[in-house]
Amino acid sequence: MKVSKNALVSVIIPVYNRADFVGSTLDNLLANNYRPLEIVLVNDGSKDESLAVLKEFKEQYEDETFIVKVLDQRNQGAPVARNLGYAHAEGTFIQFLDSDDLISREKFILQIDAMTKEGADFGLCDFEMIYVDNGKHVYHSNAERLRKVLKTHGSFGCGSPLLTKELADKIDWNVNLKRNQDVDYFLKAALMSSKIAYINKPLYTYIRHSSDRISDSYSKTSPVYYERIKSLSRLFGHVPKKLYTLIAISNLYLSLFKFKLNR
Repeated sequence: MKVSKNALVSVIIPVYNRADFVGSTLDNLLANNYRPLEIVLVNDGSKDESLAVLKEFKEQYEDETFIVKVLDQRNQGAPVARNLGYAHAEGTFIQFLDSDDLISREKFILQIDAMTKEGADFGLCDFEMIYVDNGKHVYHSNAERLRKVLKTHGSFGCGSPLLTKELADKIDWNVNLKRNQDVDYFLKAALMSSKIAYINKPLYTYIRHSSDRISDSYSKTSPVYYERIKSLSRLFGHVPKKLYTLIAISNLYLSLFKFKLNR
């Protein structure tokens, strides 16, 4: 994969009632060492001052190498917002973030360099999770890459992957999923990828607030399992990694069976 040293990176962020948090994420991106950046902000029908915060940031900091797009939609959920943001993204590389995430200043420089050298269309790094309630820091390694997600149904971390636009063009965020959207999306991206370039550094920080914990069993419901199985099945005819896809579908069926057995 050959790219310009100055290839545009598009960062897509859905925002819903995050007026108190999104400023830290925006300041973090402003301080990033990579340019040019395109920040695509999608207000998902917020009821607080989020939209005003986004517009003020654009007015104050946008320039030729730091492009800020502010989109507004009625509340439809993060997957719809991310798909809308992606439709307006013009970068060679695509980064998805949540509205309170933080990334290393070197993330894009390091990942683009690794992806270019290895001919990869999927960049991956480790990440750290910070629990706001108790200040606990937890390190998450993505060293096992795809095998980790297949075994645990877990996440790479929403902000860890960096995708080429060519890869991202092949998949959408599943608007029928109310939970586990990032697990579904990035598993499909990994299955569709030609190669994953991994960096064993925590270049992404996930801030977990108490309000995030809607349910301790959010990932263990029949509708989520069924929808993820359907989502992967629709992709099966197009993925190069068919064996991994079959393993993923089989593991989801097994988890669904265990869930029903224990009810």
